Amino acid sequence: MSDTEKKFPGKHEAMEENVHRETVYHYSREHRLSGASPNVQKLNDGIPIKSSFTKALFATRAHKLIFIAIILGSVTFGLTNRFSGGETGIKLGRNTVALTVVSVEETPVLGIVKEVPSSGEFYTGAVDIAVSPVLPKPKEGEEREETPVFAHRIFFNPVESEIFHLSLPFGGTDFLVVFRTGDEQKSLRFKVKKK
Repeated sequence: MSDTEKKFPGKHEAMEENVHRETVYHYSREHRLSGASPNVQKLNDGIPIKSSFTKALFATRAHKLIFIAIILGSVTFGLTNRFSGGETGIKLGRNTVALTVVSVEETPVLGIVKEVPSSGEFYTGAVDIAVSPVLPKPKEGEEREETPVFAHRIFFNPVESEIFHLSLPFGGTDFLVVFRTGDEQKSLRFKVKKK
């Protein structure tokens, strides 16, 4: 006889009967749904849930923080591009052309840096440049002032990088620069960066 049979006579047979019985699970749908969220309870009752984009966007704290981060990033990017005013770049004949306008002893100097692409064909040859200051709008009753234009021609050579400097014959802080090759024209507007 085992120790269990000695301590609990007659219990051993009852334990053997319980082992061979099937386990019965009790399921109560109402009990399960009592702890569910209101939306789940509505869905269970057959009531449609009306969800909107704004509710989904601001549903959780994480969603709110991501939304705020996206807005702040967009505003920062936009303001940086709008007010940087320093160096600006364009693609001209597959060349990358970076521009700067700096003021040296009250004379604006246009700096042009041309770099060729890492592979493929690119433009070489004459590039016509026209620079003019952006004048403020005339007040009511005043005549519009004639805008001075400085025109110059440079030549892109088949080298990796070239730098050109053009001293502008007029003052100002806001300029419009137009580049023209044989079949392409690009324009940029930006402000002087003071040294």
